[in-house]
Amino acid sequence: MPFRRLSAVALVCSLLCLVSRLAVGQTTTGNISGTVADASGAVVAGARVTVKNTNTGVAQTLTADASGRYRAAELVIGAYEVQATQSGFQTAVRKGIDLTVGSEAIVDFSMVVGQSQQTITVEGQASQVDTSSSALANLVEKTQISELPLN
Repeated sequence: MPFRRLSAVALVCSLLCLVSRLAVGQTTTGNISGTVADASGAVVAGARVTVKNTNTGVAQTLTADASGRYRAAELVIGAYEVQATQSGFQTAVRKGIDLTVGSEAIVDFSMVVGQSQQTITVEGQASQVDTSSSALANLVEKTQISELPLN
């Protein structure tokens, strides 16, 4: 009898561990990352990058590392605007970045030498290529699910 109780407890614990690992894989956020370089392709280390959710107005300021890279992780899905500034360069702004569930938007900047009071604004969609993983993923919309043929 004690053996059965012990194996039942072990089974329940194993199932709980398995289910908790599956739940961790479910995410409702996205990431924005990229590099900051000058017109010649040389990295701009220490550039200030501001990632702003245009729906909520919440902004996050990051600093590019020594390789000119930055990464804003665990962002709420929605529309974003990303701005890069560095002394001696014109401010660069990218608008129209739509972040979806689990996506990794790549927003690279090529900064032009000039006064920081001048701003270059680029509107358009950011690259949605996931360069960090070889896994296949797809976003299923609510309308696609509701239009599934049923028996």
